[in-house]
Parts: sequence; structure tokens; C-alpha cells
Amino acid sequence: MIGNQNKTRIMQCPKCNWQNPASHTQCFSCHAPLPAPTTPSMAAANVPALPGIWSRLAASVIDAAAMIAAMFAFSAAASLSYEALLEQPRPLALALAAGLLGLLLPALMDAWGSGSPGKQLFKQRVVTRNGQSPGLLRSLWRHLMKFPLNLALPGVFHHIQQAMFGERAMHNWAAGTYVVSSRADPRAIQAALGQTRSITGAGKFLLFAAGAVVLVLAGFVLAALTLGPRDADNPVMADVRRLDRVSQPVRMLAENHYRGTGKFAATLQDLGVTRESLASSGFSNLELNPVNGVLRFTIAGPANADDASPLAGKHLVYLPELRAERKGGGIRRWQCGSDDIAASDRHYGCRHAAGAAAP
Repeated sequence: MIGNQNKTRIMQCPKCNWQNPASHTQCFSCHAPLPAPTTPSMAAANVPALPGIWSRLAASVIDAAAMIAAMFAFSAAASLSYEALLEQPRPLALALAAGLLGLLLPALMDAWGSGSPGKQLFKQRVVTRNGQSPGLLRSLWRHLMKFPLNLALPGVFHHIQQAMFGERAMHNWAAGTYVVSSRADPRAIQAALGQTRSITGAGKFLLFAAGAVVLVLAGFVLAALTLGPRDADNPVMADVRRLDRVSQPVRMLAENHYRGTGKFAATLQDLGVTRESLASSGFSNLELNPVNGVLRFTIAGPANADDASPLAGKHLVYLPELRAERKGGGIRRWQCGSDDIAASDRHYGCRHAAGAAAP
């Protein structure tokens, strides 16, 4: 009788969550040693295998708060570290990447840890149908299907998907995952997973429609974060961008001079540039540093007149970045900056600390 009971009992591996017969001493999946089989406690037997909707919503609220806090904390930490170490304005891509890490933090904890903060607090965990923890890709897909739509349509989307997918919810169906109680008897969990409701045709349509909405929303968010304020909202920035473009022919002449002579130009005559041609481009002067190749353009206009441009008398500075000799040498690109134009008035491509190298 005891032997028959051992054959029907299940022993869950504490390392990979694989469901093993109680007679095994080693996990079939990861070969880790299994603890001695014990009789399930009455407490575990009385715990529902599938948590109720309210406890799951509460866990999701905790996860959302942790996710938002992590996004701001990671982004700020990455930006401050970059600026402190390199003494340059942090790239926008760095702040976005750090914020993305915070956005995905609950999914990473579900995949690699003991569960997201909300699920740990409410004694829940995310598993696949065989009781194992979800992998990284499955956990990320579940996370991205869950939060954007629920945050975009709070309450409304929850009721819609509950009618289509039941208590399991759309994101779990799409990822092939289940939310179970971490304190429940493994046998009760397996039985509950086998009785979960199947998806309807309307639910499948909602899934694909929701995926399309997620992609569109993500595109809008990325566009808003990367494009930033338009030049029309900042006329000074628009002027800086225009002057940056009109200075390009002079920079091309400087590149050709360096390519032909192996030295940086020292005078305007070396470049074949006249003050008249500079004035027609919106500059009153150009200083050249023959040591480091820096070009310092002075923006035309009286600096003290009442109706003068805010940029009159200020400077755009370009520092050449050289290409390795094994790649042909020459000037690879120009780092644009300024020593007297505020960074907020310069577009993103002109915020290098090139002004510090000005002659």
C-alpha cells in the first residue's frame, strides 16, 4: 500500500521545479538531489492552487510601482555615472536602455529569480504547464503583453480580456504560463492546470489585435522619447542646426587639406576660404588650431544690439576625430560643441564637449 502511494505521489524539484515521482532521489530534468518525500501538510492542502483575481491584481500593482521606480532609478543612475566618469552629456540611448531594464525588471525576476516583488509578497509564482519556471523569452513576452495594455486602458481592458480568457488572462495564455500559489500542494497545482479553460476564437482575435496595439504604442513612446521637442519650439536650436549644416563645406575643405598634406590647416588661405564666403554663410570669423585641428566659427551679428540674434558673437566648435591608420587614416567625423551656447539650445548632435579644446 505504501509503495502504491509513493508511485502516485509527486516530488517537485527545488532547483528547476520539475515534477518527479516521489520514489526518485534525483531530479529527472536537472539531476539535482531531491529531498526525502514527506506527507503534504494540512496547510498546503488547504491553500488554493490558483490565486484569486484580487490577490493577483494586488501583486500586479506592486510590480507596476516597482517597475516605474526602477525605470527612473536606473535611468538616473546611468546618466549620472556617465556624466561623472566622462564629463560629457549622457547619450539619450543610455538613459533609454537603463529605463528599459527597469521596465523589464519584474519579468527578469520571474525568469531568473524567485518571482517579481508583488508575487513574492503575495506568495505567488509564474510557471509553465509542467510546473517549471518560465524562460527569459517567455517571461519577457508575458510581461510586454500584460502591462502596456492594462496601463493604457485601466479596468476596461481587464474586463474585456477576462470575458475572453477567464481568470488566466490574455498575457498568460499568449505566453503559455500560469500564476499559481507558491504554498499550494504540487499535486493540487497540476490538477488545477489540467482543468484550465481553453481559449475561444474571439480570444485569439483579441490577442493579435492587442499585439498590434502594443507595437503601435511602443512606436509612439519611442518617437516621443527620441525626437524630443521640435526645432520650431526652440528657434535658437533651429538656428544652431542651420548653422551646423552650412559649416559642413568648410569642414570638408579641412578634411581634404588633412588628407592631402597630413597636417591640419593653419590659415583660411590653406583652406581656400575667404571672409566674404564665411559672411555669406552666417559667420564672421573662423579660427583654426593647427595642433589639434579644431575649427571655431564665430556667428555673425552685433553682440550688443537690442535686436541682435541670441547667437550673435557666439561660437560653434568642431573637434576632428581621426580614423585609425590601418583603416586609411584621415578625419572620421567632427564632434560639434560650443563654449558659450547653452546645451539646451543645441541639438543632440552638437552637445559634445568640443568647446574645451577650442584655441
